[in-house]
Amino acid sequence: MGIGFVILIHLFFLFVLSFICAVVSCTITYFISKKERRKRKLLLAFIAPFVGFYTFYIVGIIGLSIITNNKKVDIGIGDAWYVPLKNDYQLLFIDLPEQASINKENGPTLVSGVTKVEEYGNQIFGKTFDNEYFLVNTKTDEVKTFHTEKELIGLYAGRKLNLADATEFYSERKNDIMGYWPMFIGFLSLLVSFGAVYIWKMILIF
Repeated sequence: MGIGFVILIHLFFLFVLSFICAVVSCTITYFISKKERRKRKLLLAFIAPFVGFYTFYIVGIIGLSIITNNKKVDIGIGDAWYVPLKNDYQLLFIDLPEQASINKENGPTLVSGVTKVEEYGNQIFGKTFDNEYFLVNTKTDEVKTFHTEKELIGLYAGRKLNLADATEFYSERKNDIMGYWPMFIGFLSLLVSFGAVYIWKMILIF
């Protein structure tokens, strides 16, 4: 599913969650609040969940979009996942997380059906779904394929390969690149959402 469609689904579930919280909040407010300004308090109790949840989500999406675009990794939703490799290459997953492809950023696919991968200097070694091995030289854009790992090692690697599952390689690379940014964005989104609710409280109650 595309990012836009996934966001629409998220917004729908946020609406349902916000509405449930709003009903509970209004019920509690009605019984514990005094008659003075009760209508305003009930209005705040109803809109606060919507303001809080939607502000948190929107700020989070915007913040993560900025960071991931700068870091050249995917935002984590949608049908495409990718991390950068050397010299403007990337490891890309589309629809199937078990199989990746290696391509130039916004360029043609050089190797598809990648199941295992290792980056070593300017070279990318790997294995495909068809049990073939490959070597991509990211400096010269040269791609070579081999029938066996032994053949690849003998001609180019000169050492035992340390191939990792493509999904594992992706996860580790993305975690290294993103670091603590997701936590920071989450904390910032929480602060902004609390601030937005407080502003509405100031408008309606005081």
